[in-house]
Amino acid sequence: MMIDAHTHIGLKSFIVKPISEEKLKRPAFRDPMENPLEKLIAHMDANQVARAVTFAYPLEEVDATLANDYVLNAHRLFPARIIPFALVGDDVETWVARGAWGFKEQDILQTPERFDLPRAYRAIADAGLPLLIHLRSRTPTMVAERVKEILRDAPALRVIVAHLGRNTPNTREHVEENMLALREHANVWFETSTVRDPGMIARAIEIVGEDRVVFGSDFPFNSYQDADPLAKEIETIARAGLSPRIADKVLSQNLLACLANAARAKEGRAQQN
Repeated sequence: MMIDAHTHIGLKSFIVKPISEEKLKRPAFRDPMENPLEKLIAHMDANQVARAVTFAYPLEEVDATLANDYVLNAHRLFPARIIPFALVGDDVETWVARGAWGFKEQDILQTPERFDLPRAYRAIADAGLPLLIHLRSRTPTMVAERVKEILRDAPALRVIVAHLGRNTPNTREHVEENMLALREHANVWFETSTVRDPGMIARAIEIVGEDRVVFGSDFPFNSYQDADPLAKEIETIARAGLSPRIADKVLSQNLLACLANAARAKEGRAQQN
């Protein structure tokens, strides 16, 4: 079984503010900021991906209410396939109550500093949910330093570091340095998307162990160069030379363990209602 820890869905109509020309020059905008639910499900089916953590496009210009609603409705339509995460903001409790299984923060395009982030982190931790975070990596340990800062505010928070903490897309730049700096933090997981270096996947497991690396694709990003970027990300894991037992952990079991608190919290809220 494969579970993808990092996918996006959303419609262009959710972008309600103009995106500056300067921002449009960033690598992320080589791909359109739109991916309908139906397209995600079709690619999951084509690649035998059973479930996916799914969230909106994390842009400052996105109407987060519309975007998060779309994700939660996707979960209602496909409850066995879509694991809904909400975009981080000052309304964490609202989205927890509405059924989010976790939260996503993007430290570059989302400009999250406009929110009271320490409070948001504590609220996410109090709800027993994980935070998947894409952080700037201008220096070799910049991601690790920021994660440690977050954990000082919310020590119990489960953090999933997107893209293994890399800098440049589709490279291993800064990955090893950030992982070495965080290997003693047991409540930090590392998600594999857009590194595309099989040797680095194997090295990541050497650094933090076989229980803290989770497969992700960042679908539909990299569509500008690949007909099926999800297939390319799966191929990277396949070429990493992992044993079947460890591959199973990376492809599904580690993420399920990380999400276990979220599943229990969701069941508890359902019983209360």
